[in-house]
Amino acid sequence: MLVASPAEAVRSQVITGTVSGPGGAGNVGPTRVELISVVKGGNTKVVRFANDIPDGGSYSFAIPLNGSKNKSSKPYRLRIVAQSSAGEARSWYWRGKNNAASSGGRHLRDATVVKATKYGAFRADFRYSSISGTAPAGAQLTVAGAPASYSGGRDARRELDIAGCGNVFSSATASNGTYRFDFLPFAPGDRRYMIGARLDGETRWNNQFGSCFDVQEYRYSRSNMIALDAGGTNFPVAVGASGNHLTVKSLFRGYKATAEGDRWISIREAAPRTAILDSPIVAQRQASSSGRTTFYNLPPGRYYVELGRRTGCADWAPSRYTNNNSYFNGLDRGSERWKTFPYLSKLPGNKNRGLELLARRANPNPATDAEQGKKPRGAKGWMYRLHCKALGYGQVKTVDITGTGTGERRTTLTSKRGGVVKGHVSRSPGRTNQEMMVTLSSRDGKRVLRTDLTDGKGNFYVAGLAPGRYQISVNADSWRGIGRAFKGRHFITVKAGRTKNAGNLRFSR
Repeated sequence: MLVASPAEAVRSQVITGTVSGPGGAGNVGPTRVELISVVKGGNTKVVRFANDIPDGGSYSFAIPLNGSKNKSSKPYRLRIVAQSSAGEARSWYWRGKNNAASSGGRHLRDATVVKATKYGAFRADFRYSSISGTAPAGAQLTVAGAPASYSGGRDARRELDIAGCGNVFSSATASNGTYRFDFLPFAPGDRRYMIGARLDGETRWNNQFGSCFDVQEYRYSRSNMIALDAGGTNFPVAVGASGNHLTVKSLFRGYKATAEGDRWISIREAAPRTAILDSPIVAQRQASSSGRTTFYNLPPGRYYVELGRRTGCADWAPSRYTNNNSYFNGLDRGSERWKTFPYLSKLPGNKNRGLELLARRANPNPATDAEQGKKPRGAKGWMYRLHCKALGYGQVKTVDITGTGTGERRTTLTSKRGGVVKGHVSRSPGRTNQEMMVTLSSRDGKRVLRTDLTDGKGNFYVAGLAPGRYQISVNADSWRGIGRAFKGRHFITVKAGRTKNAGNLRFSR
């Protein structure tokens, strides 16, 4: 260990630690530890790495200090990567204090900042364990961990895999009546895990809760969560049919309903002290062309039933472009190139691997040979973006489901034609204003409510708006690397069934 003294200047110091998995080492291959630097734009860069670290092995990175006065090094994060015996590669970030690990986090925002200092080595040990047990054959299982904090900001919501609730570490299907999740961050007594199980339309979290919010008592409590043991935790999973079914009849007044927007029905758990659109979704699907759909085996509870109020819509659409590589060129963005292509076979890989596989697994609306297997008529390629059209502003009802085995219950919802905001997006001559997304969100900008893509002349027509005041954003998804700053109207008020002109939204370049 290097220690500074008055007579000696320390030019570098080490960040070091060990890697061990007492509860699952036999099911995890050699690990890789990476020293991560956060660069401009929020992207990450691997500046040091140590490969093939066995269970009980160690790593060490020599890090230069700053300047002649031996100031602390730049800030870094530590990430560990491994592959389970099932072939699943996963990673997570180290959390803790010098010489005192406190588990790990799924995303960069959960990572603890580490620095090399002149006072001695910084020690960061990685520990992992496992959860395993019995489960009904064919059950789809998910293990999720509570994030380090719930800031409530837009960045946090983007990084939480189960929106606003938890971070997914792994998913699997139970086979032969058993399951196993390895390589989970471990710290003694840290209650941070939930097991979700879905079978025959029935979902249970930790065997008795309807959602991950319910596990945490809607206030991020960890009292119902699972703590790992050093030698691995046994947790038998149970999930079964409730026999409670809900049939929803949808009516549309004054317009022809769109499939992905207007006919979309969501069932939300009625979480106490929680806004409806913040409540967890327990089931969702598109109603048939007749407007009917049935949700089977709902657990007992109180639910919000929503028609045409979808806020996270994504779909494939014909594009004037063959790719979006001018945006997908960063270290963290290359894996998203599956979202734009001329046709499926032009993507790297094939049906079973690479970017083509990712496109085929898009959820919702995976790419298929029938549609994206060829160029769209009159266009150059396909794009997958957070947009789908809705013309009505929907309706929501509260429905109570009691007991088990109660059979079918029916309810009817009616959606009326919504208001419209139209306008034009302009840019300097020679720069495209086509296919730029115009978003109308809640006044605080935290919830996207309706979108549209500009046409060949830069015009947009955002429909399906409930009466209220909205914030206008343009190109929030940085399509083709274009910026987001524009001059023009940023807020607008919509009246029931009326059309409002937002005018010209001008980009400087």
